[in-house]
Amino acid sequence: MTEKEQLCRICLLPLDEYSMGEKNGYQLVACKTCGSVMVKPWIKQADLDKFFGDIQPEIVHLANPTARIWSLKKLIQKISPTVSGRRFLDVSCRQGYTVTAAKELGFQALGIDSHDFFIAFARDKFNADLFECVSMVEYATRLAQAEVIFSIESFCEQADPDAYMAALSKVLAPGGVLYLQEPDGNHFTLPRNFSRWAFVDPPLNFVYPSVKGMTALLDRHGFKIHRKLRHGARTVAADC
Repeated sequence: MTEKEQLCRICLLPLDEYSMGEKNGYQLVACKTCGSVMVKPWIKQADLDKFFGDIQPEIVHLANPTARIWSLKKLIQKISPTVSGRRFLDVSCRQGYTVTAAKELGFQALGIDSHDFFIAFARDKFNADLFECVSMVEYATRLAQAEVIFSIESFCEQADPDAYMAALSKVLAPGGVLYLQEPDGNHFTLPRNFSRWAFVDPPLNFVYPSVKGMTALLDRHGFKIHRKLRHGARTVAADC
C-alpha cells in the first residue's frame, strides 16, 4: 500500500477508518478524523475511464428542464447579483442547464465536463459553442479564468479531489466566487445503514465529503467559506 493510499482522500490525514458497509460490490469506509466516507480500495482514473467507456451512458433530459433552468437562474443571481463582464464556468456541466441559465442571465458562460456523452447531449440541445469536453485539471493548464465557478456534485466523482481543488483555485479569478454543492457524507439525517442512502452509487460516485473534510480541503487551497446556503438537509453549499 502506498503512502497516499493510507491517507483520507479529503482531509489528507492518516486514514483511521471504520466500516460503513458495502454497495455495488465496493467497500465503504469512513475517516474517523473528518467523517468523510469513501470506497476502498480507491477508484483510480483509469478504472473510471474503462467503466464509462464500456457502458457509454445514454443521456436524457430531466423531467422538467425548463423548471430546472429557472431554479438555477435564481440560485446564480443569489450567488452573483453582478453580471456585467463576468465569466462563468460550470465545471461539471452534465445536461447543460446551469450554463444555459447563466447565459440567459448575461454571463460569458462555458460548461466543461470530462464525459463526452454529457457534452454531446448539451451541444445537441443548446448552444454548442458553450460546451467543451475537458477535465478541470486539464482546463486549469490554460490561462483562462472565471469570476464565477459552479461545482455541483462533482467532488464525489473525483479520482484526485486534491488536484481538482487545486485546479479550481488556479482558474478562479481574483475576487471571484466559487460555489460548491456537495452531499454531506456525515449528516445526521443519513440512514444508519449508510449504504442504503439512495445517493450512494459507486462507481458513478465514490467519495462523500463531510462538512469538516470539505472545509479542510478548501483551506488547503486558500479558500474560506463566506456563507452557506441550504439546499436540503443532505447538501453542503458554500460560497467561497
